[in-house]
Amino acid sequence: MEYLTHRGEEIPFIGFGTYRLGENETAAELETLRYGVDKLGMTLMDTAEMYGSGLSEEILGTFIKDFGRERLFIVDKILPYNAEKGLYKQCCMRSLKRLGTDHIDLYLLHWRGNVKLQDMVDNMEELVSLGLIRHWGVSNFDTHEMQALFACKNGQNCFCDQILYNLSERGAEYDLIPWCKAHDVLVMAYSPLCNSHYARKAVTNDALVSGIAENEGKTPESLMLSFVVRNRDIITVFKTSSTAHLRGNMQNVFDPITDEHMSLLSKKYEPPREKYPLEKI
Repeated sequence: MEYLTHRGEEIPFIGFGTYRLGENETAAELETLRYGVDKLGMTLMDTAEMYGSGLSEEILGTFIKDFGRERLFIVDKILPYNAEKGLYKQCCMRSLKRLGTDHIDLYLLHWRGNVKLQDMVDNMEELVSLGLIRHWGVSNFDTHEMQALFACKNGQNCFCDQILYNLSERGAEYDLIPWCKAHDVLVMAYSPLCNSHYARKAVTNDALVSGIAENEGKTPESLMLSFVVRNRDIITVFKTSSTAHLRGNMQNVFDPITDEHMSLLSKKYEPPREKYPLEKI
């Protein structure tokens, strides 16, 4: 595993997403998590109170209990619906109970909703002061929303913006990713293997992608992950419930994509030439 250091935190470039965790065989999913941490160094775990109405957190809590907390960097999220009601502490405490831990490393507002930004910042800062979370951030915030956040008192303490970003969804490259980099906000990409089964198959079955992957000793999936982390300034999380799939997804993932191959990919999966709204799911 390779790591990124952000504001003093050493974080794996690639970690586990846990959306829909528990919908498959739980024992196999826990085995996959253990393999990823033990063999691949995937100590970054991303969950949310929304995922399975807490089931994802509970299953991850089972893993933490068996595996241990000290090696893991845990990301969790509060729903805007609950944030709008000011239920930050209550939701955080419920998530901590399901996770079976006393702190969350990074706590995110799941999406903008109608949340008052200064109120959100104040509540997140209070959770930090109470030791319930170590850092806070946001998810699905576009550039203008990040600018509004930074206009708030202590808004610059935002650690991360978690966004949809992958080979076929490159819109964030136009201004959001550069803005975050300029303002010391970590970008965490979700859905690096596309945002639907159909979209993923369209890319992995693409002759260009599969041909480049084979040439570079990667699978199409590991090539897609390589694309996301290629500049070593973005981290990412993805979900898999199979150890075999995990091994394939991580195959030679940190070997750089050649300039020639990157140029070919960018001709088909073009970077943005103008601003358009951030893609979200």
